Amino acid sequence: MKKLFGTDGIRGVANVYPLNIDICLKLARAIKIKFLHSKKKSKIILGKDTRISGDIFEHAFAAAFCSLGIDVILVGVIPTPAMSVLVKKWGADFGIIISASHNPFYDNGIKLFNSQGLKLNDDEESELEELMFSDDQSVPNITHGKIGRATYSPQGGQDYVDEILSSFNFDKKITKNIKIAIDSSNGAMSEIADKIFEKFGFNVVSRFNNPDGININDHCGVTYPDTLSHLVTENNCDLGIAFDGDGDRVLLCDENGKLLNGDDVLAILSLEYKNSDIVSTIMSNLEFEQYLSEKNIKLIRTNVGDRYISEYLQTHDAEIGGEPSGHIIIKSHSLTGDGLFSGLAAINVFLKQNCKMSEMKLFTPFPIVSKNVRVSDKSRINDPKVVECIEHWKNELQNRGRLIVRPSGTEPLIRVTAEGRDIQELTSIVNDIEKVIVS
Repeated sequence: MKKLFGTDGIRGVANVYPLNIDICLKLARAIKIKFLHSKKKSKIILGKDTRISGDIFEHAFAAAFCSLGIDVILVGVIPTPAMSVLVKKWGADFGIIISASHNPFYDNGIKLFNSQGLKLNDDEESELEELMFSDDQSVPNITHGKIGRATYSPQGGQDYVDEILSSFNFDKKITKNIKIAIDSSNGAMSEIADKIFEKFGFNVVSRFNNPDGININDHCGVTYPDTLSHLVTENNCDLGIAFDGDGDRVLLCDENGKLLNGDDVLAILSLEYKNSDIVSTIMSNLEFEQYLSEKNIKLIRTNVGDRYISEYLQTHDAEIGGEPSGHIIIKSHSLTGDGLFSGLAAINVFLKQNCKMSEMKLFTPFPIVSKNVRVSDKSRINDPKVVECIEHWKNELQNRGRLIVRPSGTEPLIRVTAEGRDIQELTSIVNDIEKVIVS
């Protein structure tokens, strides 16, 4: 069982174990042994989001890799999906994004990409962990002219912008009449999203695009959809779009401020990819699956985490996948979640329909009640009393709903989600499970 890696890299409170400088040094050494063992001098791209602690890990990694004889290109603040583009375009051997995604500013994280721009799989992460805590002495000290160099390049963000701009051909006669509210979460999309939408000719109302190191995800972005809703209605916008701190997630809302989550975005994209199965996770709504079934589209479910969706897409004919939380993957563009690209793709479909955004709410989901129960130890989920309570309510909901209880892969939480038709019953179930977990 992995100790450090969760559903999306390593994550925790910045400068506190396991997310400290010591881990950076051990991880750099493990990456060298596992992935960078060719005789040629290797090259790594290193990016980050806007949180204040990014500098600590950026410089720690740069020093560690240079000491191992590896060249490092520091691209500064870029969205996570940009790394997938840059690793391939620049011919790098590895890529690292320093980000805790939607978490508060005092957290941070490490996301790893191989030379194909793909996130690592479970086996690779497990092997890295073993190497990090082993006594492997196969990496010698590097001296003289073989020490690596760290260089700064501002080109990374621009190359990503150019990639997005070349992927769509919006009619500016139409877009000039579309007013869009953008919530960049004071994160990595802050300088990029406005530029892109304005280039495409949209009428932009932009907020939360002035990061100061501690305001990332602060009552904004995908985890605070009411913020986007108010932004849309207060400015009479036609729709709204929000990102998370590192830009790999997206949510939309209609002209009335009603949220369209990842399931809704996939439903919209299904109008464009009619002959493709859709890949999602166990968290996708049952009514979404029913909607797709009526369109003769099969829904494939994976474990929670966009990399599991990516792994399925890599080996099957399906073209699109995503999570209700807003990770959306369009395989022809990239095999990692890209909030900006997938949001633009959904808006492109919307414009072709020549309707209001509220008419793009294509199905009515079953009611869901969710609660994040904070715990000091996520193994609490295996306590016999907790297991007994969960199994009891799963049996009660059988054939008329679902209950999903799982430890968060990114935070010290146990996530409890109940889905069905009776909102009062769902609330009672979730509250009962919470009581048992915290008792």
